[in-house]
Amino acid sequence: MTLKEIYQVETNKWDAIADGPRGRINSFAPQETFETYARGRQQLRGIVQFLGDLRGKHVLEYGCGLGHVSTLLVRSGAKVTSFDLSRRSVDVATRRIERNNPGVEASIAVAAGETIPFADETFDIVFGKAILHHLDVAIGAPDLYRVLKPGGKAVFSEPMGMNPVLNFVRDYVWYPKKTPRGADVPLSYADIEAWGGHFREFHYQEVELLSMVERGFGFNRKFPKLRRTDDFLLENVPALRRYCRYVVMFMVK
Repeated sequence: MTLKEIYQVETNKWDAIADGPRGRINSFAPQETFETYARGRQQLRGIVQFLGDLRGKHVLEYGCGLGHVSTLLVRSGAKVTSFDLSRRSVDVATRRIERNNPGVEASIAVAAGETIPFADETFDIVFGKAILHHLDVAIGAPDLYRVLKPGGKAVFSEPMGMNPVLNFVRDYVWYPKKTPRGADVPLSYADIEAWGGHFREFHYQEVELLSMVERGFGFNRKFPKLRRTDDFLLENVPALRRYCRYVVMFMVK
């Protein structure tokens, strides 16, 4: 598909999600912050430690969707800018931030991740969850590098696409709160390296091997024994890492 066709598919998908139950504006618990959200989530492993204190930092969230994470970033004291391809998602995200952070503003744009409408060297931190695999890396990677300040940090949590069984499940098997497939393509190692290749420092960690079965039970179920088994296997049998569900990518400009 062309980029224009991809944008239309993804816009239609997220417009529909924003108009559905997930678009309802909820109030978060008072203690909820980005740190409480990220800690304990396999897909966000190491991110809190990597980013450090967010207070006063100018943070850009890639592909903010319905605004859950942007809301939590604001609560953690960051100055937040976000964007998403879907105008209806941006509307929901704006209202969610306002509901949960009265009197605190965040800037949200309707934009594509390949050509983001922000000035050079604007952001201290860039964060994204399950967004890069929607983008054209050849176009998007230079723009990501461009908007980050020297010494700034970028971190992304992305689905990997090298496990054929997992790919079958993604395409054909229902599980709770599954997001419909659009035009996304989970990442290969070549994609991962291409996103990080511009940066002074870059490393990544594959996560969720056996413990990927947690996702079949929703977003909040944890199986500690499987997580510990994953840690052992991924440390001692590196060849298994390619079959993980997600990768966490850490970059420093």
